[in-house]
Amino acid sequence: MYSVTLQKILQFIVVGAAVGFLISIFVREVNMVYTILLTVIATFLTLMYAELYHIREAINRQRSEQKEYLK
Repeated sequence: MYSVTLQKILQFIVVGAAVGFLISIFVREVNMVYTILLTVIATFLTLMYAELYHIREAINRQRSEQKEYLK
């Protein structure tokens, strides 16, 4: 269980770092370290929102199934 979660986190860090690196290459006026750091943080925030959205949808689906079952 933990290895899958750690593996996902590492993948997200790599994706954020790669995107930040590409942005810092194409936009020469920015600092590479700050760009990579901000991109990794933005990647984590986006993915946390997506995970919470999927959890909320699963809870809503479960509640609607329970209401139908109780009728």
